[in-house]
Amino acid sequence: MTFSSLFNDLITLFAFLLIGFVIREIVKPLQKLYIPASIIGGVVALIVGPQVLNLVEIPASFSSMASVMIMLVLTCSVIGVDMDKSKASAYFTHLCIMVSVYGMQMFLGCGIGSFMEKVWPALPFGWGSEAVFSFWGGHGTAASAGAAWEEYSVLGNTSVGMIMSTLGVISCFVFGMIMINVGVRKGWATQASNDFKNNPSFFGGLLSEDKRTPIGVARVPSTGIDNFSFQLAIVLSCMAFGNWFMGLFKSAIANVPYLSALSQLPSLINGILAGMLVWNVVKRTKLKGFVDRKTINSISGLGLEITIVSAVATMDLKLISVLIVPILLLSAVIVALTAVFCLILCKMWHRTNWFEKCCGSFGAATGSVPTGLALIRCVDPDGKTDAADTLAIGNSLWAPVYGSMPALLPLFAVTIGMFVPIWLGFAFMVVPLVIGFIFFRKK
Repeated sequence: MTFSSLFNDLITLFAFLLIGFVIREIVKPLQKLYIPASIIGGVVALIVGPQVLNLVEIPASFSSMASVMIMLVLTCSVIGVDMDKSKASAYFTHLCIMVSVYGMQMFLGCGIGSFMEKVWPALPFGWGSEAVFSFWGGHGTAASAGAAWEEYSVLGNTSVGMIMSTLGVISCFVFGMIMINVGVRKGWATQASNDFKNNPSFFGGLLSEDKRTPIGVARVPSTGIDNFSFQLAIVLSCMAFGNWFMGLFKSAIANVPYLSALSQLPSLINGILAGMLVWNVVKRTKLKGFVDRKTINSISGLGLEITIVSAVATMDLKLISVLIVPILLLSAVIVALTAVFCLILCKMWHRTNWFEKCCGSFGAATGSVPTGLALIRCVDPDGKTDAADTLAIGNSLWAPVYGSMPALLPLFAVTIGMFVPIWLGFAFMVVPLVIGFIFFRKK
């Protein structure tokens, strides 16, 4: 494959992304359901592709784009993230709640999923793990987990993850809006407003002048290097360093007893580890000023758009048609219990703005941090509470772990057994509950 052919494949992908955007602008219900253009564009590609209408040839590279681009997204997730120490209590309260929810989703997803594999033999091994990856991180994380499973020759989990992620996003806003309406009527929301319903740019369309924000801030003179290119170079350099270091590490332990299993760590984790290491060194020096988090977020967003369009466009429809019943059953259980966990724990532990934080937690645990922020915006449109900050920073504290789990969980399940993720999920669920009841429960 030449760069010219790959570039032409990207032209095709972004054409479908633009088609998705246009359809979303015309079909207003898609905006109300918060279905992003990348999902719509991917579905259009799937329909006109060889699996349905066979009108357009989908490039072969689409099937491998998600596993590559998600490495870029994961590396971006840890570079330039800082914490306000004065709000440490709120951050750690949120952290305990979200880790417990994450553990519940992993424990039940892997546990119920393993049981269902005996009832539905067509289910791929470890499919239940896609529950936590789909509901926690959305389509991007589900795609990265599916790519990790494929490294161990376990196929089909990416398609399962795409369906679960879509169900998660829909559940997030359908049940999230019900939760918000109930909370407003009961007086739980401190900054409740319906402005989001009257804001024409909230769901789609052209942003008004006062809503337009820069996608990044220039940190170096453009006479030397373009700022976007500079930030991308930082991210890609971290990925290169991670690949080099992990290559040496795997070679060194390949024949070491008890450690040789670590040599099978997927490449997805390389950029995360390198990004964490480099950023923790850089932020303690004057070099910190060269890193622009806004631009890195834009780079991550670009990678995520490519990941989602390509993953949705190449979903295995035959497999999904066979597995839709167990997918719906498991999804219903996870979504219901996520709502229960968020409502009860946020009300018991958060000392201020518990309902706004509950909405954010539920949104993040059924979609991703952006969907959580979207629900917070619905109930706190002017950002007068600390809910958005608590969600963003609290989740970033957990990011090194949940960012690595799409790579580690398949490794544990394949090399040791599925019982490891099941009981690891149980530990993630129970330990934060104990800590929270001891230290954070309101008197």
